Amino acid sequence: MQIERDPSTRMAYATAATWAFFLYFLGPATPLIADQLGVPLQLAGLTGVALAAGLVLSGLVGPTVIARWGRRVTGIYSSVGLAAGALILAFVPGFAAVLAAVLLASATGSMLMNVATAALADRHGPAGPRAITEANAVAAWVGLTAPLIIGATVALGLGWRAAAVVIAAVALMLAAGLSRVHLTERPGVGAHPRSQGPDNADPGPLTVEGVAVADTVVAAPVQAQPRAPLPRRFYISLIAVVAAVGTEISLNFWGAVLITQNTGADLAVTTASVSVLIAGIALGRTLGSSLTRRFTVPHLIYASLGLAGAGFMVVWFAPLLSLAITGLLLTGLGFALLFPLTSSLAIGHARGQADRAIALIAVTIGVTMGVAPFLLGALAGVVGVTAGFAIVPVLLVVGVFAIRGATPPAKPPAGPLFEAPAPHTATTRHGG
Repeated sequence: MQIERDPSTRMAYATAATWAFFLYFLGPATPLIADQLGVPLQLAGLTGVALAAGLVLSGLVGPTVIARWGRRVTGIYSSVGLAAGALILAFVPGFAAVLAAVLLASATGSMLMNVATAALADRHGPAGPRAITEANAVAAWVGLTAPLIIGATVALGLGWRAAAVVIAAVALMLAAGLSRVHLTERPGVGAHPRSQGPDNADPGPLTVEGVAVADTVVAAPVQAQPRAPLPRRFYISLIAVVAAVGTEISLNFWGAVLITQNTGADLAVTTASVSVLIAGIALGRTLGSSLTRRFTVPHLIYASLGLAGAGFMVVWFAPLLSLAITGLLLTGLGFALLFPLTSSLAIGHARGQADRAIALIAVTIGVTMGVAPFLLGALAGVVGVTAGFAIVPVLLVVGVFAIRGATPPAKPPAGPLFEAPAPHTATTRHGG
């Protein structure tokens, strides 16, 4: 199913990309922050805790804020909040100011991602997972520039704080864009949701393995998103989200330190090498968005987990920088589809409660982003960095079992989203 990349969709992509720009800045910047401020790496891991606290706060208050203001207005205020956090990070000295800035920027910035994801899910219906994957691809390509900008500002003698000023400028430009382009609102909020689509056509219910699990019809009243309990498979899917986020954030935060220890390369060089991981993520998401039309989502997640595991094994023990960089690229390709597809799977199991589901996903992401890098840092202080990274393969294995539990039993497919096309036939599998 094709995606109509209308102004609302493109603005949702830009919204997601702005958050990714900050997120991919923070990981590589953390060792530099620790070095400049004289903070031990274990203590510097508190930036991950501040990031997590902001994400959790966003998830807790997000549904109320969005229900009251709508996605567009929420996006505007969130963009301004992200800019404010970045400016505090750039101009206010001290590690306490760094933590406060990260808390503010993550609370408001992650709200941008929540708004964009929910808007895309409601706008594109059955094509929602593909649109969300594509948005994450755009976000990853934009995020790829963050460590490069850090490297450039450091090389020019401006330091990592100058890169934070760039983030603030981008966030303010997004706020200006959102003031002119409307995001798709959930049914019953704002004026004419999905009015951007041709003839307001209803794309039909979102399906998982042929089972309809989400219905966002244009004409549906507010009751289209009831406060019914979320299904068990939604919560099992959250475990897969934990695996996806935990592995990526751990390598993003501490991968440079691991590679420095194993190869002896300078920390500044290995920090820049993190851009290769992000490049793999961006490339994988760019190529992977079309794969959702050909393969089932669970199968794509299994393949991604396997590729991420294989790539990480190379990074984990690589004695040469070139080998580690190759492993980072492979790992990034594996990570690429994990978060967008596991989150799409969870949203699909939410039975039309996209905003509520995404809020819970945000809380889950927040806790994971705080716990995973902090736990890895603590383990590294006890057993060493290399041994501490055992947390990554453990999470990948947990992800495999979570997808098994979240996938409905096999049955004759009845929907296009999770169905691979039958080869060498012009008929569909449910058309006889």
